[in-house]
Amino acid sequence: MHKHIITLLCTLSMVFSIPVIAKKLQLRPDAPEQYVVKKGDTLWSISRRYLYSPWQWPQLWGSNRAQISNPQKIYPGQVLTLRYVNGQPRLGFTPDSSIPTIKLQPQARDIGAGYGISTINADFYRIFMQHPQIIDQLETKKAPRLIKGPDDRVIYANGDRVYADRMLEPGRYLVYRAEEDIIDPDTHKYLGQLVRFSGEVATLANKNSALEERSEKDKSELPKDEYYTRLHPLIKVPTRTAQPLEVTTIVSEITKGDYLLKITDEHDPFQIMPHAPRQQIKGKIVSIMDGIQEAGTFQTIILNLGTKDGIDKGTVVSLLNKTRQIKADPPRDAASKSGIIKYLSIPAEEIGLAIVYRVSENLSSAIIMSSTSSVKIGDLVMNPGHDLDDVLQDSRHVPNDPQDPHEAEYRQGDFRTNIQ
Repeated sequence: MHKHIITLLCTLSMVFSIPVIAKKLQLRPDAPEQYVVKKGDTLWSISRRYLYSPWQWPQLWGSNRAQISNPQKIYPGQVLTLRYVNGQPRLGFTPDSSIPTIKLQPQARDIGAGYGISTINADFYRIFMQHPQIIDQLETKKAPRLIKGPDDRVIYANGDRVYADRMLEPGRYLVYRAEEDIIDPDTHKYLGQLVRFSGEVATLANKNSALEERSEKDKSELPKDEYYTRLHPLIKVPTRTAQPLEVTTIVSEITKGDYLLKITDEHDPFQIMPHAPRQQIKGKIVSIMDGIQEAGTFQTIILNLGTKDGIDKGTVVSLLNKTRQIKADPPRDAASKSGIIKYLSIPAEEIGLAIVYRVSENLSSAIIMSSTSSVKIGDLVMNPGHDLDDVLQDSRHVPNDPQDPHEAEYRQGDFRTNIQ
């Protein structure tokens, strides 16, 4: 089936846990013999010039795969050449395709990722901020929260000084709130918690004289971040200092009670290297951004597959509508047994491709890179190459594990209600 947007699979040094049957490599009839990398190109746009089937890209690069181990090492001005080795097409750089010298004019620029090309033409930081993500339910329970803002307001604006319920490590923090508990549609097992990020805050430097002036006795009695406050001559109460912060970025409403998550990958340009799954996978779409039921190209979907299933950042998956059964016509020959109802199975059709950019143990977030029809909750997720595959549907029930602390929290009721 023709793909409108072609993905790039560059990682060949992967170990598959199942036999993989390599399909015959099909180049586009208009694939150029030479191509000069241009400013604004992405690995996705370059691969679209050569291939119909994205998971066959490693075969095209062949022994030259090491040259493209990092998209930031492919630069405008370099020349790609299509050759044939033992009758098989191979793509690589020309021998004299050196990295060009670029004169930079004085201006503000992001120099963190060099000037190589991007994997795809998408702002992953925007996706990370605006779309639902997965955070461990127990981590949310322990996370710091916003408890105060200017003039006792409950909704905060850009530049506002706000306070968290404890002292924090210096740095930047994402602001989020719990959105939804995800239950596996087949096993009915709790998988995780989706959250929505609403912006960023940054810590402000402050001095804590009250903590510094604790007596030795107080230090021995209290946690390291608490001191005693006398609200009455005869009563002293344990107290800790709220962390002052400034709202630096707003994506949606930042409100009192929102949770904070320390940014630990602020120098990560969200660059990903697309590759096929490392093992056979079969899962489903369990949620779509913004709570809608259908999605299209460049929208975020949540899959009931995670690290335990061999999924990692950059995994490319095929999206298929579900196999469906219809009642077969009654048998026409007299020898057939009457009264037996039989069904015909309509094979699953591949309707798109997606690439994973965030992953947890049980769930992953992926962006749809191509779609030929609407992608829906419940659609299948498999390795690329399963178009028109009659996929067995398994609706078995798997009980929750009573020893799992996440499921124990979930069984107590709506977790988001419990922690408000």
